Amino acid sequence: MTCVYTRPQGQCDGIASLSKSEHYLPRALGNFRGDERLVDRICDSCQARFGQLEDMFAHNSAEAFFREMVGRVGRKNHRGKNIFYEPTLGIPPLTVLGKPDGLDVEILWELVAGTTNCQPVSQIVLIGEEGKCLQIPFRRGRLTAESIRTILKERAIECHQILTVCNSAEEAEEMQVLTDELAPKGEPRESPMLTNGIQMAGEMRAPISAQYLRAIAKIAFHFFLRYFTQFSGLEDEFEDIKQFIYTGVAKRLIVSPLQEPFVRDLQGGARMNRWGHLLSAECSYSGIEARLQFFAGPQVQPIVWRCSIGKNPARIIYKQAVGYAYLYFEDVGGEYQGERVELTPIGRIAIAPTPPRLRLIRI
Repeated sequence: MTCVYTRPQGQCDGIASLSKSEHYLPRALGNFRGDERLVDRICDSCQARFGQLEDMFAHNSAEAFFREMVGRVGRKNHRGKNIFYEPTLGIPPLTVLGKPDGLDVEILWELVAGTTNCQPVSQIVLIGEEGKCLQIPFRRGRLTAESIRTILKERAIECHQILTVCNSAEEAEEMQVLTDELAPKGEPRESPMLTNGIQMAGEMRAPISAQYLRAIAKIAFHFFLRYFTQFSGLEDEFEDIKQFIYTGVAKRLIVSPLQEPFVRDLQGGARMNRWGHLLSAECSYSGIEARLQFFAGPQVQPIVWRCSIGKNPARIIYKQAVGYAYLYFEDVGGEYQGERVELTPIGRIAIAPTPPRLRLIRI
């Protein structure tokens, strides 16, 4: 056996050992009881390469936001990354904007891990005319007055007011040095402390980057390889998707949003009563396609992604479909954060009950 990414030529050199335990569903999403691994199909070198794609998927995406809500599932020995402060592969951190009580300006917020409550991010907000604002997450030792002036010039913002939000005395001291240099004649005014851990209306902005779409394609293709073992992955029909995953170059559309529910049970606005992920793949005469939905749950119904894996290379055309739900436990603090459940034609996922409808008929 050789790594499937040795084809097309010019990608993997095939030197590294094959991985004995490749997680087609990123480990950052948790450890699911009953889940299986992809064995002897992907080399350790390619697995390390794709780690960057999974980093984007786990830390700078809508999935990263919901991962915080569920409770930061993933490997406990890995350094925790604050997705609301730290950039990922040069892309700015996840942004949640909302107006606090008593202020007519949007500021940055972060989730209180494991809850749906929000608290303000430590930040400097530069306020210009006509509603122009620039919110900068504050990390100690990272900002200078000169770097802030450069950002203002790039954004064409003429700053008239500066709002600072800090969560420690040390941050307040460093922010004051910056604001004194930026506005030496400014008149500071203290505002009431903002309440931590509140429910609020806001807007979450998550980029759909090229790395993110490649991560979606990687999950879909590796899921397919695990459960459609009659294919080696080296067939010519899979070269397009492998090139997209490996290099980002695509000759055709690989990943696209799907405007329909993942399973029939989720039509009409129905939602799952447990947080989880849905993965399926189907092989038919028309080709091989996977569908993926991450962090579907009681409060949201995220995008369903369609991944076109390729034409069916089988000499005898037949139809095969595989689908699983990866559902979180209420307590995600144990060895397993959830369990894998097979999706049958009628769908064995737990659906939240539909509220009863009352009808009043006048006679």
